[in-house]
Amino acid sequence: MPFSFSMFAAHSRPVGACLQATLRTVACKQAPTSLPTRAAPLLLLCTLVATLVTGTTLRAQTVRWDPPGGQLGFNQVSELSLSFENCEPDADNLRLPQVDGLVFGRPSTSSQTEMVNFKVTRRFSFTYPVRPTRRATIAIPAFDVPTDKGPVRVAAATYTVGDATVGNTGVALDDISSVKITIPKVTVWAGEVFPVTYTLSMVKRYFHSLASAVDWQPAPLVIEEWSKPEPSETMLRGERRLVATQTTRGYVKQPGNFMIKPASQIVNMQVGTSGFGFFSSPSLEQRVLTTEPIEVAVRPLPSGPADFSGAVGQFGLVSKVVPTAPAVGEPVTWTLELAGTGNWPDIAGLPQREVSNDFQVVQPKSKRAMKDNSLFEGTLSEDVVLVPAKPGRYTLGPVKFTYFDTASGTYKTITTEPVTVNVGPGVAPIQTATPTGPVQFSLNLPSGSTQPAAQVAPTAVPPVPPENLPRDPLPGPGRSFAPFNTGGLWLAATLPATALVLLVWGWLAAARSRAHDPQRRRREARAALVSLLAEIRASGVPSSALSAQLRLWQDHATALWEIPHAAPGAPLVHGRVTIFSKDAAPVWAALWTEADRTLHGRDGALPKDWLSRAENALQTVKVPGWPPFSLFAPRHLLPFLFTLALLLVPGTLRADGAGDAYKRSEFGVAEAAWRTTVANAPADWTARHNLGLALAQQDRWAEATAHWTSGFVLNPRHETTRWDLALGLQRSGMAPPELVEFSRGEGRYELARAASPAEWQLVLVAASLLIAAALIVLLLKGYKKIGGWARPTALGAILVAILLAAAATFSLRTYGQLADPAAVIVWKPSLLRSIPTEADTAQKTSPLSAGSIAVADKTFLGWTRLNFTGGQTGWVRNEDVISLYR
Repeated sequence: MPFSFSMFAAHSRPVGACLQATLRTVACKQAPTSLPTRAAPLLLLCTLVATLVTGTTLRAQTVRWDPPGGQLGFNQVSELSLSFENCEPDADNLRLPQVDGLVFGRPSTSSQTEMVNFKVTRRFSFTYPVRPTRRATIAIPAFDVPTDKGPVRVAAATYTVGDATVGNTGVALDDISSVKITIPKVTVWAGEVFPVTYTLSMVKRYFHSLASAVDWQPAPLVIEEWSKPEPSETMLRGERRLVATQTTRGYVKQPGNFMIKPASQIVNMQVGTSGFGFFSSPSLEQRVLTTEPIEVAVRPLPSGPADFSGAVGQFGLVSKVVPTAPAVGEPVTWTLELAGTGNWPDIAGLPQREVSNDFQVVQPKSKRAMKDNSLFEGTLSEDVVLVPAKPGRYTLGPVKFTYFDTASGTYKTITTEPVTVNVGPGVAPIQTATPTGPVQFSLNLPSGSTQPAAQVAPTAVPPVPPENLPRDPLPGPGRSFAPFNTGGLWLAATLPATALVLLVWGWLAAARSRAHDPQRRRREARAALVSLLAEIRASGVPSSALSAQLRLWQDHATALWEIPHAAPGAPLVHGRVTIFSKDAAPVWAALWTEADRTLHGRDGALPKDWLSRAENALQTVKVPGWPPFSLFAPRHLLPFLFTLALLLVPGTLRADGAGDAYKRSEFGVAEAAWRTTVANAPADWTARHNLGLALAQQDRWAEATAHWTSGFVLNPRHETTRWDLALGLQRSGMAPPELVEFSRGEGRYELARAASPAEWQLVLVAASLLIAAALIVLLLKGYKKIGGWARPTALGAILVAILLAAAATFSLRTYGQLADPAAVIVWKPSLLRSIPTEADTAQKTSPLSAGSIAVADKTFLGWTRLNFTGGQTGWVRNEDVISLYR
């Protein structure tokens, strides 16, 4: 496009006017009518230079929304760009105005520079994902943004909101999906617990995965956590639909008519595919599905009795007193237990109880236990310790508890049966205060301590040894000997040392053999039983005072017969003893039953012949002694070889012990063992799998999924790791798009998971070596060192290498950040911080979702810096992430 003076003046009027004046001045000096021929080219050159300078330096700065208007889909994520032209934004101080009905996400940035007809334009863009939340016209007001050229005004932008469509199909979102929250009845009692059901329905061919949990703010409704989604399928209008159902329970405390806010959930929808064959991948779009609000009418409770404490639901009350025939000074435990389903958050405690003044009362403490982390189903128990001061006959209870039964719509009172306690005389009376009335107590009363303050023992200080002093003279003579010759020195040095080593070796092997002898604990238990029975016979203490000795006898008998139970009963004792001796089983079972009856029964007396029968039964027990020749077993003579094997193969022997603990349902022990194995060998995929199993058994699904992800990228071909990944994504609620695709194994992901990232890297190295070998063959052919077979062989090898390299490169790109040796996965929701500290509350932060994949490029004092695919970086706590390879 040619330049002209008028065009220049139009672009920059001040400079154009100045040049026009200059030209007029020169023209006047040279001639009154026209410019000389020699001055015209010079003036044109000046005009061109001024135009270039003006076009590149004096162009105006603008900031605008792109697009400046149009239509957005309701609850559909779209993109709006804030474009900066000929100026750079101040990102740290950029603040968008609050727009009612429009949610802005985290922006991505881009920049470009272009030159058209010698005009340079620089553009910066902040692209925001936006989502309209209401069906109304949305207006972004005008506002100022800070730039490197100063504040620039952004013009207002207006958008209409219409129905969201699915991709480019033109199908409305409401036609293929629906979500709703339902309750069984719209009218409930105040405090009544009722079920709530959330149902998501979507045409199966559009559904890909859930991108978030259900987001619901149901106040004033108090609810439990949502259950896991239960998928099912149904046919509707000829289309197969996927239906996911989740349930919870809730109640409203205050009466009235309430409109509960709608719930929403983000869903990944498949709107098409890109590529073809193995190289195809689904095209995904996120949609927010929102339910309709629900209306709940809460009726007030009718007027109730004076002792009604606010409990609504179905409950039961149990009273227990142990023992019922104590002596003076012997503690009595009175337990009340309330159990049932109802508004437990509003139940403050159990009803008050009354006892006689002849009892000392230890202030009760309540224990609340909810079933499976439930909010509305559990028990509340309260143990009161009563110490009688006088003998006599006393009645404890009855205790009454009143609640509102929602099934019948009436108040009900449950009453415990009174318990009679007969207090016998004791050794010495207990001095008590004499209040004027009966003692009342409950959990709501303040507690106090009547025990004297404990004395603080002085700190133990070890004695300081005295300094060394010269010792006393020694009596003589003191004989010695001359040095050995070479042969004698060799014998003196080797023979005693060899003998000493052999002796110590044999002693250590014998000690190890004894320590690992499977019968050692039985021999120790038998010896302890012999000593204990002799002590009981020598003491002459009545059988009612042998509680401690009988418990020791049961402990040693449990070890003698290797009973794997802390408190076995007589049938279990009979069964275990039968394994060793059928004849002794009835005798030991009878002894055990009589000991239990004495320890836990009312009379507390042993049969007179119990001690003699116990001694006779023990004499018939023969426990094999320690076999001396067992010290020559290789595992005892050469334990260091087993230690070396343990170090060289950390996942074999250690995993066996952890596996045994896992089989015994000791999941915490198994977790600790496998966690140690992972720390020593982080690339052991079997240890990652096993650790995930132990965590999953403890309902720690998110952390288990992180370790299963590591096991998958370490060995993606194995069926177990693929199963682990799919199960973890299903149960944890995490849905990283790349992991979801790998779990499905469709398209390019099927090729990529044929090998791990490390193996694909080895394939790439092997391909390069194969190309190098093919080139060497061609060189040898060129020098006529080999025959005519070389050229087709080399060309075929190069073709194979190129295919391998292409497959490896494509697969590594499919893995993305998962192929980085510093890759980590965020296993729980966290907060991404701009600086590694929690003290600075003014710093920029951003929520970080569980399942996010990133690369850890730096650590600092318990913090890890994450680098995400889009270039975003930030700091999180070390415990929030799990490394996939390290």
